[in-house]
Amino acid sequence: MQADPIYQAKWLEIVKEYKTSNQTMKQFSNTHHIKVYQLQYWLKKFKMRAMDKPNRFIEVKAINMPITSKPLKVTYGKLSIELTDNFNEETLLKLLKVADQVV
Repeated sequence: MQADPIYQAKWLEIVKEYKTSNQTMKQFSNTHHIKVYQLQYWLKKFKMRAMDKPNRFIEVKAINMPITSKPLKVTYGKLSIELTDNFNEETLLKLLKVADQVV
């Protein structure tokens, strides 16, 4: 039999409060006028529920890092060319055709 959703929500708040209280179960139970075994039960129940339902999403934080890359070095015979990431392919092909005729 499923517990009433309002009752479950109440206990979820109690469990969250307990976890942040830095008190023992006994101290927390006495302060909040609840039985220790009830707190133990709901702690276990919410822990098991969390294990049963794997998270479908995880938070991913992107870090903006500057892109730095080493230039690409092309050697063609005695000719050596260093290319950056934004090189123009058409210009490189023309350069290699000329180099082919000279080298």
